[in-house]
Amino acid sequence: MFSTRGPGPAKEADPRFDANRSMSPISAISTGPAWWSVPPDGESCGHAVRLVREAENPPGNAPGMRAAAVRSFRAPVELLELPVPSPGPNEVAVRLEAAGMNPFDWKIADGALEGRRPHVFPLVLGVDGCGVVERVGEKAKRFRVGTRVAGSFLHDPVGVGTYAEHTVAPETNALAEVPPGVEPGAAAALPTAGLAALDAIERLGLSEGRKLLIVGASGGVGSFAIQLARSRGASVVVAARPASHARLRSLGASGAIAPEAWDSAKVEQLAGPAGFDGLLDLVSDSQQFARWARWLRPGAVAATTVGATDPGRGVRRVAIDMRPSSRGVEELLAEVVRGTLVVPVERTISLDEVPQAVGESRAGRASGKTVIALG
Repeated sequence: MFSTRGPGPAKEADPRFDANRSMSPISAISTGPAWWSVPPDGESCGHAVRLVREAENPPGNAPGMRAAAVRSFRAPVELLELPVPSPGPNEVAVRLEAAGMNPFDWKIADGALEGRRPHVFPLVLGVDGCGVVERVGEKAKRFRVGTRVAGSFLHDPVGVGTYAEHTVAPETNALAEVPPGVEPGAAAALPTAGLAALDAIERLGLSEGRKLLIVGASGGVGSFAIQLARSRGASVVVAARPASHARLRSLGASGAIAPEAWDSAKVEQLAGPAGFDGLLDLVSDSQQFARWARWLRPGAVAATTVGATDPGRGVRRVAIDMRPSSRGVEELLAEVVRGTLVVPVERTISLDEVPQAVGESRAGRASGKTVIALG
């Protein structure tokens, strides 16, 4: 769902990640002290050098920050004291107020991007965040100091994340100014799940009067997709566990049925004899996806987050391969301001509670959207 490709077209080799160099100072990544280096043995992840921080505790009187990080891929999440990162020439430094938690965060820590993008260790988890710009690089012109921004902070080297009190990111990242009236926690919870939902709804091409079936709607992406579809005039029916039906109806679903309770009579009642105009399947494998697609009318569109085969019957399959954009974040924030999009934050936790929360997510026990309060 979240693109693992680097941002934009291929560029010239970056000397910061040259495996033949014995040292890769932080000045090549940002303007701060040399707290990252290439391991002496030249350890690399495929084409991308694996960087390590030379010191966990800030050297001398340099400022430090608390962060939730891992020391290596698949290691347990720990609370560490790390140096405050400084912005590079085209970067912004942000004092974070909140971070949104996503399963993608711990999947990165488990090596989801290993061998494809450079990483820095200890690796600070977190992609989504909201905070106030406190410094800007000498070439950064997009945001002023004091501006509250939110969006996706994922960039190379991976590991300068948002489960921390401070972070940095290129100003070209999918960041947007937060409008007045949007709380930092809500803004931090939007980017990954919201952008995936927005991508799906746009690919489905929904319009006024269309009927959409969402499978796996109880998570963050589904919760946003229901509302985005409704704001475009479509009606939404969800296949979800009965325990989540009331919440999903409150977000705008006109019908909710347990996955095991579907039959042709119920489909005709909810979608009419022709069937649904669109399907958004967020959880199924290829076989299950084909079973859900049989409730679509001929010529309908089905969007999926898995590599499912075309379901036939003239149904067109589209894959959700979201690439974050500032435009998308701005659109989501505008929907929040208009009141057409509610950010359903289930709970807010402290940084101290992050290791336990990550464990719950790994075990599949997390419920709803979790936000980390940082400022």
